[in-house]
Amino acid sequence: MILRFILCHPTAKIVFLLIVAQMWSASLNAEDHNMKRDQQLFARVLAAALAGDKQKLLTFAQSDELDSLDGQGLSAVLHSLRAGRLDAIQLLIDAGADIDAHDPELSKNVIDQTAFLYAGATGNHAALTMLLAANPRTDIYNFYGGTALIPAAEKGYVETVRLLLEKTKIEVNHVNKLGWTALMEAVVLSDGGPDHQRIIELLLEHGANPNIADNEGITALQHATSKGFDDIVRLLKPGSQ
Repeated sequence: MILRFILCHPTAKIVFLLIVAQMWSASLNAEDHNMKRDQQLFARVLAAALAGDKQKLLTFAQSDELDSLDGQGLSAVLHSLRAGRLDAIQLLIDAGADIDAHDPELSKNVIDQTAFLYAGATGNHAALTMLLAANPRTDIYNFYGGTALIPAAEKGYVETVRLLLEKTKIEVNHVNKLGWTALMEAVVLSDGGPDHQRIIELLLEHGANPNIADNEGITALQHATSKGFDDIVRLLKPGSQ
């Protein structure tokens, strides 16, 4: 009845639309204010971590502000790692920071949204060891839908791959958005040299399936054959494991 009245009377309709517009504007202003506040909190948390201010970090933890995120939905833990500050990461962990904290929507265009993913992709053994002690999630996937193991295998980080396989329950046969597993990337995007050969051996030892084909139906063995990676071909041939 009220809606029919508003729609049938031009003046009432205009007033109604003005009220809706004001409410929408107020909502946007409140949202913008909250975002600015969150980013200011994030900046203070990161500054405290980089300054080594343990007491201030504990204060942030008590007020549930320690896991504040930046405008891209990324944490102070990740930013500390990007800055090469393992000491800051340890302070954040000791204060109770969530090392997996991120906003999936805001960070959807970031390749590695968590410190664990970034450490794996950059082969940062020291950071990984520190993060593993804090039990990171291994089922958060990067921009390409991949695990920390996949880029580590692709880039030839032997010790990173070994650490991930031996110290986590990461899914060795996980397939990313490109249709590739860690084993596939260790063949397709590698130079076929000794480091990638050792990585392929490690992956196979930990249950990597060489028969998983990519989105075009091509297996790792077929890719290795076409690229002339004879040593890898021998590793992947049936009965060679």
